[in-house]
Amino acid sequence: MSPFRAANVRAAAGRLADQRAGLRAQELRTEIVETLSQPGQGREYPRGRKVHRASAPGDPPAVDTGRLRGSIGVQKVGDGHYRVGTSVSYAIWLEFGARRIAARPFMRPALEKVRRTR
Repeated sequence: MSPFRAANVRAAAGRLADQRAGLRAQELRTEIVETLSQPGQGREYPRGRKVHRASAPGDPPAVDTGRLRGSIGVQKVGDGHYRVGTSVSYAIWLEFGARRIAARPFMRPALEKVRRTR
């Protein structure tokens, strides 16, 4: 049996593509977490015994509890297909804004940064 059979080559290419997609998904997750780790540039206000510096509108959200940052994950959804995201319900309001909340995007800028590194 020849080691260069078409089926073997296709299978190896599929495994390689899946591996590369997984690495890119992890790169995106890392970039999102790093984006969410930047200090806020907005106003300061007391939060219990600490002073919290909020994010300015248009900037990524500042860390308060770390819940959003800790929830960023990667999930394999199929061969060569991965989902990077969060299960935190308020993430969509931060990303796109709401009636009384200006957008504080963190996923889209991270995605654009990772795309530019190709």
